[in-house]
Amino acid sequence: MRKIEISDIIIWISIIVLIAYLIGKLTGLINTPEWVTLIPVITLIFFVGAFYQKLVSFMEAMYLKTDYLKKNQDAFATKIEQISNTLSEHEHKFSTLEKTKKK
Repeated sequence: MRKIEISDIIIWISIIVLIAYLIGKLTGLINTPEWVTLIPVITLIFFVGAFYQKLVSFMEAMYLKTDYLKKNQDAFATKIEQISNTLSEHEHKFSTLEKTKKK
């Protein structure tokens, strides 16, 4: 299961507050002073900040994964070459076995 981070919570709370505010404004339930009209702007700022944090953590994870692959590229190439050689040997043995079986 995925670990819940604070940025996930902030994103969902921001979305819920924005939806509730829009529904309240459209239905006429919210008739408030001017400072309350700033709630969507403040919520949007928190949303963007949390989204940025999620994006940065995702990019860092991708960097670490690709960096690991770059560092171990030579080892992977060697292993692939060994596998290729082993497959070639088995193919040669198999074809020799097929030839002796046909005789």
